[in-house]
Amino acid sequence: MGRPTSVAVIDDDTDYRQLYKLWLPEEYEVIEAGDGRTGLQRIDDSIDAVLLDRQMPKLSGETVAEKLRQRSVTPAVVMISSVKPDVDILDIPVDSYLRKPADRDTLLSVLSAVQRRCEYETERRELLGLADRRDTVADAVRATALAESDAYKRAVERLEQHDVSLADAVSES
Repeated sequence: MGRPTSVAVIDDDTDYRQLYKLWLPEEYEVIEAGDGRTGLQRIDDSIDAVLLDRQMPKLSGETVAEKLRQRSVTPAVVMISSVKPDVDILDIPVDSYLRKPADRDTLLSVLSAVQRRCEYETERRELLGLADRRDTVADAVRATALAESDAYKRAVERLEQHDVSLADAVSES
């Protein structure tokens, strides 16, 4: 067996950080940060996954996600936020987006799925993350708002070009 899975939990809410630590199986190695800047400093190439709050002091989760995607080694990133998902999440470079409060089973299932995606080449991983976020938006946003959203249209067109559906994301598990 290799090294333990390392997860960075970045959230300005201490209670959520503690909850996620409790939920993660004991074979996970967890590092914590209470703001985006500290979190970004603590994430190195040994971190396999990041549980990332969206709204935090110093650096937002969106900025942290963008800076992580610019690195050569990119951990799986699950954004967990109390902000209702809207079409703007289509432009955030994360592997998945969960709404607080997420339950333990959902969190662990999504974390496992996005970690597996890291084994894929970059484009496929990005497409699966986009498909995941598109479906989150489709579940949360009124159809009329989706029809008017350029970001949503771009996401759907990109996914159709590559023939990627949520079924592909689900079948990978």
